[in-house]
Amino acid sequence: MGEKILEWLRERRQKLDLFDETLVAHQDNPLYLMGPMLYYFWLVTVVTGVILMLWYVPTTTEAYSSIEHIQNDVGRLGFLLGRPLAVGGLIRGLHKYGADALITVIFLRIYRMYFLGEYKKPGELSWMLAFTGLILGMISGITGYLLIWNQRAFWAAKVVLTVPVYFDQLPLIGPLKFGSMIAFVFLGGPAVGQATITRFYALHFGISLVLLILVEVLFFRTRRKRINMSLSPVVVFLAMLLVISIVLPAESGRRADPTRTPLPILSDWYFLALYQYVKYTPPLWAGLGPGLLIGLGMLVPFLDRSRGRRPLERPFFTVVGALAVLYFLAFTALILFNIAVIERDPFIIMWITLVVLSLGFLWEVQYRRAQKRAVAAASPSSPARAPAHG
Repeated sequence: MGEKILEWLRERRQKLDLFDETLVAHQDNPLYLMGPMLYYFWLVTVVTGVILMLWYVPTTTEAYSSIEHIQNDVGRLGFLLGRPLAVGGLIRGLHKYGADALITVIFLRIYRMYFLGEYKKPGELSWMLAFTGLILGMISGITGYLLIWNQRAFWAAKVVLTVPVYFDQLPLIGPLKFGSMIAFVFLGGPAVGQATITRFYALHFGISLVLLILVEVLFFRTRRKRINMSLSPVVVFLAMLLVISIVLPAESGRRADPTRTPLPILSDWYFLALYQYVKYTPPLWAGLGPGLLIGLGMLVPFLDRSRGRRPLERPFFTVVGALAVLYFLAFTALILFNIAVIERDPFIIMWITLVVLSLGFLWEVQYRRAQKRAVAAASPSSPARAPAHG
């Protein structure tokens, strides 16, 4: 068993793609720039984050003030559009919008890998690492979000950290209080406070540091090129981030106030769909659902047994992927515009899901039958049996 696993890992490692570094032949296709862009935006985020650490103070009393100081006073250049323009603000803008671009590219790359069937052999390990990267990126995002210590960040973190507690309602592991233990590890106490910001600060920096070391070790061993794209896109993307940072400076919002709950409670855009899901579901499924989705997402290469890679050759999984995109966008819009009807929507969503998945399954069955008929029609007829002699 162990030998088979090692052999499987050796085979997949040869085609392992963290940033599409082996897909040099596809450089003219924008779809395959996502890997290099991922590494590039990650590098921008890490470098600017290290610079911001020089002035940031990770305490509940000084965090917000230090962010404001960085934004408006560090290396002040003057005023633009009625707002202070400072080098610190530009660096913070590069960090924020670079992180947003990073998460966006991770999402798009995963969808590309999914709909083009790149998770199939020998791409299983690349898919699993890409999915893991998305999870770690979102964890890094929510931990960094709290460091601003404003109203939205404080209450968003509070909502996220209530989700693990719901695991305590599971029949078997519930009495062990694993959910509460996980929440306590992140909180550092009974509520969001100084211990929480300290832990989030360490996690936010530690995740990127550890991943960067591991990635660089891999590149050193494989001698692969890190960014498989020309200098022009690199300059263009950096210029875009700078322009956005100037025109739309990163906002600090209002200082965190534990006594006043903002409505609705919002987080970064990539968590909004999860927030809406939590609002729709009972506590048990609020904790269990995301875990199941992550597990199923990781297992997609082993669940999809079809041979084809193109979307129309995998009807059911294509429908599942399209439905996931639709729900992500719909849930995000529902909470963003505060137009959800909690009493009505879950019933409608359940029936839409059942109907669409059933149609996808029927499509898959029909496609496979058509494939079998096509193969049978294309195969040579079996020779006629010679008559028996008496």
